[in-house]
Amino acid sequence: MTGNSHYFEFISNSRYYNQLPRTASFIGTSNQKELLTDTTGSRRFLCVEVKGKIDCTPPDYAQLYAQLKTEILAGERYWFTSEEEKEIQEHNRFFYKQSPETDIFFRCFRVPKEGEEALLLSPTEIFCRLQKKYPAAFRNSNVVNMGRLLVGLGVERVRTRYGSAYRVIPV
Repeated sequence: MTGNSHYFEFISNSRYYNQLPRTASFIGTSNQKELLTDTTGSRRFLCVEVKGKIDCTPPDYAQLYAQLKTEILAGERYWFTSEEEKEIQEHNRFFYKQSPETDIFFRCFRVPKEGEEALLLSPTEIFCRLQKKYPAAFRNSNVVNMGRLLVGLGVERVRTRYGSAYRVIPV
């Protein structure tokens, strides 16, 4: 959960909405390690690789709820800070499905190290270079998706007078 975050419920044809608090958490399991597809939303998940048998003994719910209620009423923080969200995203990087576009991006470019000289390319320039080299892989993609991909990959974005550009190094 984050601070006073809410989600919006759109009713009928999106003319009206209700603001509802986020009140639920879910736990799930999978036999696959690569679960996440949206790098920008991965802060909502905390993935853990289980290497042993899972203890299915039910928790003492009454005690758990009492403890949570006591902590919340005492003013304990119940949301993640921005720094904690970044740590969660870094932790979750091992659980992403790698798209063909991501694979091709890293075949053609790399992210520069701290202080390293790099090219400043717009999402359009990067998209056109990749599409020219691998047209089939980018047949159903577009420049907007490329911008999202670059942000999700953590490629540094720089604002220029012509718009956004990304710091990359050709491989």
